[in-house]
Amino acid sequence: MAELDADLHYLARGYVERVPPEYFVDEDDTGIVWQPDVYPETLKLARASGRSIIIDLGCGRAGKLVELRRGDPNIEIVGVDFGANISWCRNHLPDWCWLDVDLETATALPLEEATVARSVVVCSDVLEHLVNPQPTMRLICSLLASGAACAVLSTPARDRRAGTEHPGPPGNPSHVREWTRTEFSAFVESFPVVVDRFELTRSDDGGGGLTTQLVVLSALDRR
Repeated sequence: MAELDADLHYLARGYVERVPPEYFVDEDDTGIVWQPDVYPETLKLARASGRSIIIDLGCGRAGKLVELRRGDPNIEIVGVDFGANISWCRNHLPDWCWLDVDLETATALPLEEATVARSVVVCSDVLEHLVNPQPTMRLICSLLASGAACAVLSTPARDRRAGTEHPGPPGNPSHVREWTRTEFSAFVESFPVVVDRFELTRSDDGGGGLTTQLVVLSALDRR
């Protein structure tokens, strides 16, 4: 196996990233639901931990959040994104909480500590879109340290899709990179968090198989 490169976010040395990626506009008329199990799992974890707020980092146009609210009208939503996606959310769901934040640079969110302490965090298929995913991971660590019960991450598993030896860039023009499970594990474990779960989940509800990585994190001091 190729050596992992910490300067390349623990991808195999020599992997070719796509820089810059296309901006991802969250529009899809195929009828396919991507990562259909990630948000229900986040809601399940929120209920189990007695939390009533979901902070969604990279919420897109919030289709999955709308479905969660239909299933549980008492859950509160904080959606975080930028550009056309967050503008769409504000125009179509004006009563919800939307934060216009660039996840490439953000070090904190304009939220009260009491709000964070009532939350779980989800960051679903976002990290692979970021030229530099480090700030978002540090933001997740900060939210956990400030009281969020857990954070749910998902990202494609390159070893289950294109193959471990695929040199990059990914086929998706809005993806900078795609990690194998070994690489993503090394990347996540380079941050001060506890990895509670690391598993595979469905990429979609159209028969795409278990090709998406799902990781649940918690704060170090709660071990």
